[in-house]
Amino acid sequence: MKSTDSTGESDPAVAAAVRLLHRRRGWIWATAISVVAFLVACGLLGARAPDASGAGVAVASVFILLLAATAVVGLVASIVDTVRVHRLDPGVRAQAAPRTAHYPVRAHAYRYPPRHRWTWVFSWLVMAILLGLGVVALPALVDGVAYLAGAESTATFVPTSYGQVCGRGGCSTITNGYLGTGSNAAPATWPGQVPIGVPFTVREPVWNWGFGAQLIDGDGSAIAYIVLGVLLDGFAVLILFASYKTVRQWRRHRQQAGSGLAIG
Repeated sequence: MKSTDSTGESDPAVAAAVRLLHRRRGWIWATAISVVAFLVACGLLGARAPDASGAGVAVASVFILLLAATAVVGLVASIVDTVRVHRLDPGVRAQAAPRTAHYPVRAHAYRYPPRHRWTWVFSWLVMAILLGLGVVALPALVDGVAYLAGAESTATFVPTSYGQVCGRGGCSTITNGYLGTGSNAAPATWPGQVPIGVPFTVREPVWNWGFGAQLIDGDGSAIAYIVLGVLLDGFAVLILFASYKTVRQWRRHRQQAGSGLAIG
């Protein structure tokens, strides 16, 4: 009787092909999630000037750069595995392809122990970055809701310099400055061009940090912040749930391993 490996295949070549297809799918999903989250995050940060300051904005920028790097790494790994798949014997590939369906995509992240450690670690790296983006996007969501609800107070915005924001439709001018005066002044950006050195009254953000450091100039901007914030924070909630399930599976695995050692 032939022995089988963890994939349930008696043929080592087919088993290796199943693992390769499974690993490639993991890279593809991680890359797709990275790209989507990168575009959403850029949508939130797009109204910021390149020289805008603030700890929250700096943290958000770091997370976005990391997300771009992981997307590139995942894309390269996906291409490499795709080339390796096409080099397989057609008969082996035909036998292996339907067997990858035994591993549900939704179970990849929190499954422990992982079947493919590298893609598992990479997936969690992507999710950790998304969780960080969810944290810095939460102020924008709060500020968007507060703006529509009329819960924000007023403050004085002092324009100090201009910046440029470029997108698909071209470039536009925004105004950097400070919100408030004296020692309580905080960096802020107005999404438009206004006279330098001429203070005016604006709606003060409830949570002036991260993506929430951008001043809102109308209902349209507030709705956009809410939508984008819900997307990123929705990712964050799903990641926290996956983390909880991973910890449960890790503890169960440790308990089973301990029971096996005790019996042995």
